[in-house]
Amino acid sequence: MNIQAEKLELMEMLLKTENEAVLKKIRSIFASSKGSPRITIEQYNKEIEAAENRIKGGKFVRHEDVLRESEKW
Repeated sequence: MNIQAEKLELMEMLLKTENEAVLKKIRSIFASSKGSPRITIEQYNKEIEAAENRIKGGKFVRHEDVLRESEKW
């Protein structure tokens, strides 16, 4: 199948769908192909939760410590 025919077939499918999950996935594919680091709100929330858990577990470096180490370079 040539690329123009493929595009037309995909456009037809896109226009007919009522499935929001499909539309979100397509948007995500386009966003990632542009090189933009867009993430969903769910991904964002998971990253925040993971960071909070690392902090609670003591797995972090304080800003002051980073500055002190950088002075050694």
